Amino acid sequence: MTEQPDRRRGLWIGCAWLGMFSLIAIAGGVFTVTRPPSPWIALASTVATLALIGALGVGYALRGLQSARYYLDRNGLTITWWPAVHVIPTHAIRELRPGPTSRKAIRRWRGVRWPGLYAGHAWAVEENRPVLFFATEDLPQQLWVITEAAIYAISPTHPQRFLEAFAERAAMGPTQRLQQTTIFPGWRQRALWGDRKAWALMLLGGITLWGMWLWFCGQFPRLPAWVQLEGSAEALFSPAAHLTRLPLLGALTWMVNAALGSLLHEQERPAAYGLWVIGLLVQILLFGALLQIMR
Repeated sequence: MTEQPDRRRGLWIGCAWLGMFSLIAIAGGVFTVTRPPSPWIALASTVATLALIGALGVGYALRGLQSARYYLDRNGLTITWWPAVHVIPTHAIRELRPGPTSRKAIRRWRGVRWPGLYAGHAWAVEENRPVLFFATEDLPQQLWVITEAAIYAISPTHPQRFLEAFAERAAMGPTQRLQQTTIFPGWRQRALWGDRKAWALMLLGGITLWGMWLWFCGQFPRLPAWVQLEGSAEALFSPAAHLTRLPLLGALTWMVNAALGSLLHEQERPAAYGLWVIGLLVQILLFGALLQIMR
């Protein structure tokens, strides 16, 4: 028996969020590249970047919602919610019952939630175990699959029929004994996702780059049309607009090093760390150069 949750409302609302974030990101990006640096450009580029991150997050959530389905047979329940497949054998299910009526039944919520989407994890207060949410309805309309290790919250389109189908199949007994597990695709099993040092190095580089860009945008309107590059009598001068190349060089370096380091991380972790450290140092050096030129 295969059931899908009612995804229509969640997909419509998610697509609306995705469209809004995308439009904001595009508008902010166009505004940024067509005007000289200024505090307004700093604000526009920041909003565009945050909107782009929001669009990527919503797109990720929508991909999971679009793939959502529950497969039930005598051997157990299989929950498909991209990028993972969760296998829960019948013998591991202690109880299958409707979800709680109050949100106080859970705490420490982490995840994505809007009308028509309830995906993430929390802690069940009464059951004293984690709850993994793969649902499109609020708590009272969910079914909780309770096991010794965790609770799985689902929302089949016809909850009562699903309960009856489970009771019927459980009474028949399994034809094979499955193992309770979660299956991820190869890319999601990479060690990079759990490497906090790697993410810290990339994040530090990105923060330094963004700080340089915001500072540059704040100082640029005060610059003369030509700026002095050397302190001697025969000093070299350059159009102030050319200084924009330094933050752009920093952005290119950060993106290339982040991408190459991510590719190398699985097989050559020291080399990956080296690339991320170099990316961070480049941002610091470029920031220092800007401070020296624009002092």
